[in-house]
Amino acid sequence: MAVSTEIVRDAGDEHTLAVVLGHDTDTNALTGSVTLLDLGAEDPALRIVALPEASGDALVPLMREAATVAREAGGTALRWVTESDETDRPALEELGAVEGDEVHRWWRLELAPEGPASENPASENPASGEAAAFRLTREDALFEVEFDGATAVLAHDREEEGTAAGLTELTAAVVAKVRAERPGTREVLAYAAPDDDHLNSALSAAGFAPTRQRAVEYHLPL
Repeated sequence: MAVSTEIVRDAGDEHTLAVVLGHDTDTNALTGSVTLLDLGAEDPALRIVALPEASGDALVPLMREAATVAREAGGTALRWVTESDETDRPALEELGAVEGDEVHRWWRLELAPEGPASENPASENPASGEAAAFRLTREDALFEVEFDGATAVLAHDREEEGTAAGLTELTAAVVAKVRAERPGTREVLAYAAPDDDHLNSALSAAGFAPTRQRAVEYHLPL
């Protein structure tokens, strides 16, 4: 697939440096985009970050164009976070991107369905789903739960470190509520940062297993 690029420099946001759009040269259909944010950091290697909305073959021309824009703006590196199960690795290697720290990894709990599954199939992207179905809290920790077909997707947040025991109790309560409210659920997905020992411990105690799906920060020297 041949891709042409278009740069939009007036995005109506003072932090948005530019938006690079990709179009299929045959159909002119949008194939993806990259938003460039100028964070105003003094270090030129930390100043500009990218928010790519593309994958595979479409990612390469978009990121190359984005790198040119970032370089012209005075950046010395372009950084972005990508969530991948290794399918985008050839494109990242072609770009010359360097893998940095892992931001978070997805964990999965397989359930035996106790009722009919939703008619909507689960998305391949665990971060996308329906509107939040419910939220469960314990002290300053919470899980917000969305359902995508037969998949429950958990998003965690907390203000204080808390304890592994407290998070384990919260995790177990969320899984129990998922079972009760959506008996057709076949899997539960949750993510945790690699250094969040309490949350990783809680997920493991609840029966979750880490997957290959993870979010990693990459950077491209300019």
